[in-house]
Amino acid sequence: MAPRSAQHYTDVSFDGTADTLTENPSLLSQMSLYFFTKLDPRRADVILIVCGFVSGLVDGLSFNAWGSFSSMQTGNTVFIALGVSGQPEYPAFLWAKSLIALSVFLLSNVFFIHLGRALNPLRRSTLILSFGLQTAALIVAASVVQAGIVSPKPEDPRGPIQWNQIIPITLLAFQAAGQIVASRLLAFDEIPTVVLTTLLCDLLVDTNLYTRPWSANPKRNRRIAAFLALFMGAMTAGGLSKATGMASSLWLAVALKGSITLSWFFWKDSSGEAREKQVTRNPV
Repeated sequence: MAPRSAQHYTDVSFDGTADTLTENPSLLSQMSLYFFTKLDPRRADVILIVCGFVSGLVDGLSFNAWGSFSSMQTGNTVFIALGVSGQPEYPAFLWAKSLIALSVFLLSNVFFIHLGRALNPLRRSTLILSFGLQTAALIVAASVVQAGIVSPKPEDPRGPIQWNQIIPITLLAFQAAGQIVASRLLAFDEIPTVVLTTLLCDLLVDTNLYTRPWSANPKRNRRIAAFLALFMGAMTAGGLSKATGMASSLWLAVALKGSITLSWFFWKDSSGEAREKQVTRNPV
Protein backbone atom coordinates (compact mmCIF):
# COMPACT_ATOMS: atom_id res chain seq x y z
CA MET A 1 0.00 0.00 0.00
CA ALA A 2 1.31 3.42 -0.96
CA PRO A 3 2.36 5.61 1.96
CA ARG A 4 -0.01 8.36 2.90
CA SER A 5 1.08 11.96 2.93
CA ALA A 6 -0.08 14.56 5.40
CA GLN A 7 -3.82 14.54 5.77
CA HIS A 8 -5.78 17.30 4.09
CA TYR A 9 -9.24 18.74 4.37
CA THR A 10 -11.30 19.58 1.34
CA ASP A 11 -13.72 22.45 1.83
CA VAL A 12 -16.29 23.59 -0.69
CA SER A 13 -16.23 27.36 -0.87
CA PHE A 14 -19.02 29.79 -1.74
CA ASP A 15 -18.63 29.34 -5.51
CA GLY A 16 -18.55 25.54 -5.44
CA THR A 17 -14.84 25.13 -6.02
CA ALA A 18 -12.79 22.87 -3.79
CA ASP A 19 -10.07 24.38 -1.67
CA THR A 20 -7.48 22.07 -0.17
CA LEU A 21 -6.34 23.14 3.27
CA THR A 22 -3.65 21.71 5.40
CA GLU A 23 -4.59 20.29 8.79
CA ASN A 24 -3.10 23.40 10.37
CA PRO A 25 -4.09 26.25 8.04
CA SER A 26 -2.30 29.56 8.33
CA LEU A 27 -3.90 32.60 9.92
CA LEU A 28 -4.20 34.16 6.47
CA SER A 29 -6.08 31.12 5.19
CA GLN A 30 -8.43 31.17 8.16
CA MET A 31 -9.12 34.89 7.67
CA SER A 32 -9.72 34.41 3.96
CA LEU A 33 -12.21 31.64 4.62
CA TYR A 34 -13.96 33.70 7.27
CA PHE A 35 -14.35 36.85 5.18
CA PHE A 36 -15.18 34.97 1.97
CA THR A 37 -17.94 33.01 3.71
CA LYS A 38 -21.46 33.39 2.36
CA LEU A 39 -23.72 34.75 5.10
CA ASP A 40 -27.18 33.65 6.11
CA PRO A 41 -29.61 36.44 5.07
CA ARG A 42 -32.21 35.39 7.61
CA ARG A 43 -32.80 38.10 10.21
CA ALA A 44 -31.20 40.66 7.88
CA ASP A 45 -34.63 42.28 7.70
CA VAL A 46 -33.82 43.85 11.07
CA ILE A 47 -30.77 45.50 9.49
CA LEU A 48 -32.87 46.91 6.65
CA ILE A 49 -35.51 48.26 9.02
CA VAL A 50 -32.74 50.16 10.83
CA CYS A 51 -31.65 51.44 7.41
CA GLY A 52 -35.19 52.76 6.94
CA PHE A 53 -34.79 54.72 10.16
CA VAL A 54 -31.53 56.14 8.77
CA SER A 55 -33.37 57.19 5.60
CA GLY A 56 -35.88 59.10 7.71
CA LEU A 57 -33.05 60.81 9.57
CA VAL A 58 -31.11 61.97 6.52
CA ASP A 59 -34.14 62.85 4.37
CA GLY A 60 -35.72 64.87 7.17
CA LEU A 61 -32.46 66.75 7.59
CA SER A 62 -31.74 67.12 3.86
CA PHE A 63 -35.16 68.50 2.94
CA ASN A 64 -35.42 70.78 5.96
CA ALA A 65 -31.96 72.28 5.49
CA TRP A 66 -31.20 72.08 1.76
CA GLY A 67 -34.59 71.72 0.09
CA SER A 68 -33.89 68.39 -1.61
CA PHE A 69 -34.12 64.73 -0.76
CA SER A 70 -31.25 62.29 -0.49
CA SER A 71 -33.27 59.07 -0.52
CA MET A 72 -36.76 59.81 -1.87
CA GLN A 73 -36.07 60.38 -5.54
CA THR A 74 -39.77 60.83 -6.39
CA GLY A 75 -39.66 64.20 -4.66
CA ASN A 76 -36.46 65.16 -6.46
CA THR A 77 -37.97 64.19 -9.82
CA VAL A 78 -40.97 66.46 -9.17
CA PHE A 79 -38.65 69.35 -8.28
CA ILE A 80 -36.66 68.79 -11.48
CA ALA A 81 -39.84 68.76 -13.56
CA LEU A 82 -41.07 71.99 -11.95
CA GLY A 83 -37.70 73.55 -12.70
CA VAL A 84 -38.36 73.21 -16.44
CA SER A 85 -41.02 75.92 -16.10
CA GLY A 86 -38.93 77.95 -13.66
CA GLN A 87 -40.88 76.96 -10.58
CA PRO A 88 -40.76 77.42 -7.70
CA GLU A 89 -39.23 80.86 -7.85
CA TYR A 90 -37.71 80.39 -4.41
CA PRO A 91 -35.44 78.79 -3.46
CA ALA A 92 -33.41 79.36 -6.57
CA PHE A 93 -31.84 76.38 -8.33
CA LEU A 94 -33.82 73.88 -6.30
CA TRP A 95 -34.07 71.80 -9.47
CA ALA A 96 -30.27 71.75 -9.84
CA LYS A 97 -29.70 70.30 -6.38
CA SER A 98 -32.43 67.73 -6.98
CA LEU A 99 -30.92 66.81 -10.35
CA ILE A 100 -27.51 66.27 -8.76
CA ALA A 101 -29.03 64.13 -5.98
CA LEU A 102 -30.98 62.00 -8.48
CA SER A 103 -27.98 61.57 -10.78
CA VAL A 104 -25.68 60.52 -7.94
CA PHE A 105 -28.34 58.12 -6.65
CA LEU A 106 -28.66 56.43 -10.07
CA LEU A 107 -24.91 56.16 -10.61
CA SER A 108 -24.44 54.84 -7.08
CA ASN A 109 -27.06 52.18 -7.71
CA VAL A 110 -25.05 51.00 -10.69
CA PHE A 111 -21.89 51.00 -8.58
CA PHE A 112 -23.35 48.98 -5.69
CA ILE A 113 -25.12 46.53 -8.04
CA HIS A 114 -21.93 45.71 -9.92
CA LEU A 115 -19.90 45.64 -6.70
CA GLY A 116 -22.23 43.02 -5.27
CA ARG A 117 -22.29 40.95 -8.44
CA ALA A 118 -18.52 41.04 -8.82
CA LEU A 119 -17.70 40.11 -5.23
CA ASN A 120 -20.68 37.83 -4.45
CA PRO A 121 -23.50 39.81 -2.79
CA LEU A 122 -23.85 37.65 0.33
CA ARG A 123 -20.17 37.26 1.08
CA ARG A 124 -19.15 38.66 4.47
CA SER A 125 -16.45 40.89 3.00
CA THR A 126 -18.88 42.28 0.37
CA LEU A 127 -21.44 43.36 2.95
CA ILE A 128 -18.74 44.83 5.19
CA LEU A 129 -17.35 46.79 2.24
CA SER A 130 -20.77 48.01 1.08
CA PHE A 131 -21.92 49.24 4.48
CA GLY A 132 -18.43 50.49 5.31
CA LEU A 133 -18.58 52.78 2.27
CA GLN A 134 -22.04 53.97 3.30
CA THR A 135 -20.77 54.73 6.80
CA ALA A 136 -17.76 56.59 5.41
CA ALA A 137 -20.04 58.75 3.26
CA LEU A 138 -22.10 59.64 6.32
CA ILE A 139 -18.97 60.45 8.34
CA VAL A 140 -17.76 62.91 5.70
CA ALA A 141 -21.22 64.49 5.40
CA ALA A 142 -21.50 64.89 9.18
CA SER A 143 -17.96 66.29 9.37
CA VAL A 144 -18.49 69.03 6.78
CA VAL A 145 -21.67 70.14 8.55
CA GLN A 146 -20.06 69.95 12.01
CA ALA A 147 -17.03 71.92 10.82
CA GLY A 148 -19.20 74.67 9.33
CA ILE A 149 -18.03 74.04 5.75
CA VAL A 150 -21.73 73.66 4.99
CA SER A 151 -23.97 75.91 7.04
CA PRO A 152 -25.73 74.07 9.87
CA LYS A 153 -28.67 76.49 9.56
CA PRO A 154 -31.62 75.92 7.23
CA GLU A 155 -31.20 77.70 3.89
CA ASP A 156 -32.80 81.09 3.34
CA PRO A 157 -35.24 80.46 0.45
CA ARG A 158 -34.69 83.99 -0.92
CA GLY A 159 -30.94 84.01 -0.42
CA PRO A 160 -28.33 83.00 -3.01
CA ILE A 161 -27.84 79.26 -3.44
CA GLN A 162 -25.02 77.75 -1.42
CA TRP A 163 -23.38 75.39 -3.88
CA ASN A 164 -21.29 73.73 -1.16
CA GLN A 165 -24.51 72.03 -0.06
CA ILE A 166 -23.90 69.67 -2.95
CA ILE A 167 -21.17 67.96 -0.89
CA PRO A 168 -23.45 66.43 1.77
CA ILE A 169 -26.33 65.99 -0.71
CA THR A 170 -24.24 63.76 -2.98
CA LEU A 171 -22.79 61.80 -0.06
CA LEU A 172 -26.23 61.13 1.39
CA ALA A 173 -27.60 60.07 -2.00
CA PHE A 174 -24.64 57.69 -2.39
CA GLN A 175 -25.31 55.90 0.89
CA ALA A 176 -29.05 55.76 0.18
CA ALA A 177 -28.35 53.86 -3.03
CA GLY A 178 -26.27 51.35 -1.09
CA GLN A 179 -29.23 50.68 1.20
CA ILE A 180 -31.80 49.92 -1.46
CA VAL A 181 -29.39 47.74 -3.43
CA ALA A 182 -28.66 45.79 -0.24
CA SER A 183 -32.40 45.20 0.26
CA ARG A 184 -32.57 43.61 -3.20
CA LEU A 185 -29.40 41.55 -2.87
CA LEU A 186 -30.56 40.28 0.53
CA ALA A 187 -33.92 39.38 -1.09
CA PHE A 188 -36.13 41.56 1.13
CA ASP A 189 -37.91 43.45 -1.64
CA GLU A 190 -40.71 44.39 0.76
CA ILE A 191 -38.25 46.65 2.64
CA PRO A 192 -36.90 49.13 0.06
CA THR A 193 -35.55 51.31 2.94
CA VAL A 194 -35.80 54.60 0.98
CA VAL A 195 -39.42 54.90 -0.22
CA LEU A 196 -42.88 54.24 1.23
CA THR A 197 -45.34 54.66 -1.66
CA THR A 198 -45.11 51.15 -3.09
CA LEU A 199 -44.56 49.71 0.37
CA LEU A 200 -47.92 51.05 1.58
CA CYS A 201 -49.71 49.84 -1.55
CA ASP A 202 -48.20 46.37 -1.18
CA LEU A 203 -49.21 46.34 2.46
CA LEU A 204 -52.85 47.20 1.79
CA VAL A 205 -53.22 44.94 -1.27
CA ASP A 206 -52.01 41.94 0.72
CA THR A 207 -54.90 39.43 0.87
CA ASN A 208 -53.47 38.13 4.15
CA LEU A 209 -53.27 41.55 5.77
CA TYR A 210 -55.43 40.55 8.72
CA THR A 211 -54.04 37.06 9.15
CA ARG A 212 -53.54 35.85 12.70
CA PRO A 213 -51.35 35.02 14.53
CA TRP A 214 -48.97 37.90 13.96
CA SER A 215 -46.10 35.60 12.98
CA ALA A 216 -48.14 34.09 10.13
CA ASN A 217 -47.41 36.99 7.74
CA PRO A 218 -43.79 38.14 8.07
CA LYS A 219 -43.85 40.33 4.94
CA ARG A 220 -46.74 42.35 6.36
CA ASN A 221 -44.87 42.75 9.63
CA ARG A 222 -41.72 43.94 7.86
CA ARG A 223 -43.64 46.51 5.83
CA ILE A 224 -45.32 47.93 8.92
CA ALA A 225 -42.00 48.03 10.78
CA ALA A 226 -40.25 49.71 7.83
CA PHE A 227 -42.96 52.38 7.58
CA LEU A 228 -42.78 53.15 11.30
CA ALA A 229 -38.96 53.18 11.22
CA LEU A 230 -38.77 55.76 8.42
CA PHE A 231 -41.48 57.89 10.05
CA MET A 232 -39.70 57.78 13.41
CA GLY A 233 -36.39 58.61 11.74
CA ALA A 234 -37.78 61.77 10.12
CA MET A 235 -39.46 62.77 13.36
CA THR A 236 -36.19 62.24 15.25
CA ALA A 237 -34.34 64.39 12.72
CA GLY A 238 -36.76 67.25 13.33
CA GLY A 239 -36.46 66.96 17.09
CA LEU A 240 -32.67 66.73 17.09
CA SER A 241 -32.33 69.70 14.73
CA LYS A 242 -34.27 71.85 17.19
CA ALA A 243 -32.60 70.53 20.33
CA THR A 244 -28.96 70.05 19.38
CA GLY A 245 -28.38 71.18 15.80
CA MET A 246 -28.34 69.74 12.31
CA ALA A 247 -25.19 67.64 12.59
CA SER A 248 -26.59 65.52 15.42
CA SER A 249 -28.93 63.65 13.05
CA LEU A 250 -26.02 62.83 10.79
CA TRP A 251 -23.86 61.58 13.66
CA LEU A 252 -26.72 59.39 14.84
CA ALA A 253 -26.96 57.99 11.29
CA VAL A 254 -23.18 57.36 11.40
CA ALA A 255 -23.53 55.44 14.66
CA LEU A 256 -26.34 53.27 13.29
CA LYS A 257 -24.63 52.54 9.97
CA GLY A 258 -21.34 51.87 11.74
CA SER A 259 -23.07 49.40 14.05
CA ILE A 260 -24.56 47.63 11.02
CA THR A 261 -21.13 47.40 9.42
CA LEU A 262 -19.67 45.87 12.58
CA SER A 263 -22.55 43.39 12.82
CA TRP A 264 -21.50 41.73 9.54
CA PHE A 265 -18.19 40.75 11.16
CA PHE A 266 -20.11 38.47 13.54
CA TRP A 267 -23.08 37.46 11.39
CA LYS A 268 -23.74 33.74 11.04
CA ASP A 269 -22.74 32.09 7.79
CA SER A 270 -25.16 30.33 5.46
CA SER A 271 -24.78 27.02 7.33
CA GLY A 272 -26.17 28.68 10.44
CA GLU A 273 -22.83 28.69 12.27
CA ALA A 274 -20.69 31.75 12.81
CA ARG A 275 -17.27 30.19 12.28
CA GLU A 276 -17.69 26.46 11.76
CA LYS A 277 -17.65 24.82 8.34
CA GLN A 278 -18.26 21.21 7.52
CA VAL A 279 -15.13 19.54 6.14
CA THR A 280 -14.47 16.15 4.62
CA ARG A 281 -11.25 14.33 5.43
CA ASN A 282 -9.68 12.89 2.28
CA PRO A 283 -6.54 10.78 2.72
CA VAL A 284 -4.27 11.08 -0.29
